[in-house]
Amino acid sequence: MDHKDKTNNPHDHLTRKMFGRPDVAAGFFKAYLPEAIADRIQVKTLHCEPVSFVDEALRGSVADLLYRVEDQENEMWLYLLFEHQSQPDPWMPLRLLQYMVRIWEKYRGSHPKSKQLPTILPIVLHQGKSGWTAAKSFRELIDIPEELENAVKASLPDFSFTLVDLAGIPFEQLRGNLIGRLTLQALKAGAEDRMEEFWDASEALWRDLMKVDAPLNIARILFRYLLLTDTSVDKQVFQDSVKKLESTSIGETGMTLAQQFIEEGREEGREEGRNEGREETIKNIVLHMNARGKTVDQIVLETGIDQTSVLRYLASHC
Repeated sequence: MDHKDKTNNPHDHLTRKMFGRPDVAAGFFKAYLPEAIADRIQVKTLHCEPVSFVDEALRGSVADLLYRVEDQENEMWLYLLFEHQSQPDPWMPLRLLQYMVRIWEKYRGSHPKSKQLPTILPIVLHQGKSGWTAAKSFRELIDIPEELENAVKASLPDFSFTLVDLAGIPFEQLRGNLIGRLTLQALKAGAEDRMEEFWDASEALWRDLMKVDAPLNIARILFRYLLLTDTSVDKQVFQDSVKKLESTSIGETGMTLAQQFIEEGREEGREEGRNEGREETIKNIVLHMNARGKTVDQIVLETGIDQTSVLRYLASHC
């Protein structure tokens, strides 16, 4: 089914925004897939397909991305499933098989003359706080009498999936490219309520992010995710942590967002008030950047805010 990202789930929003970038996905796949497969993956040959195969009932606790790898020898698909549920699904291999069949059916529909199906490699990124304890292969789900195993195993489907279990990996050992590592660390902090440890582990990564001139929107997405998901976080602690980056546009974004959340707290408020708060946050970012000498075009390029809005914010401040 075609995917339209209208989710209000912050986990889904973060994973789709970040891992929907081929550079982030490529870094992740290269870090966690076997070397022979990783060697075939390049950013320029990795294409994200705008579809989702997850059942409607699971939307909100599960998200997925399908990547096609263009290879001179053959076509390969990488199916990445994000599990945000607190407990691992004991039927995960069966669910993956259902999703893989849907992918193959879609492939058959678009390639009616093909005589073979493409390879699909399933990868599960698990964010649960307790760690993964369920089956990792389809064979584990089948109840086969021991005395009949050799006679029937060739007649049954069997596969295993690559598991990246965030609970079992320390912050500093999470791998990928720069944005990918920050994203994985944020997902881990969001699931485990470990904001202060996140800042200790990620400070160097934030500074590296500033050096490569990454889009300001990347920082804004990460900051918002952390503020929305970690229920243990003291907003003042967040603000103090971001203060270390205050002299930069990334730091200014974090300071503005932190202050906004400190003022709003976690109260629901009226929708109109929330909209006004978000509007004020964006306006403050524009004004901060303009005060630092950024032109309108530079602000548009670095933040993704449309030019009309940028000019309106600047005019309202005059």
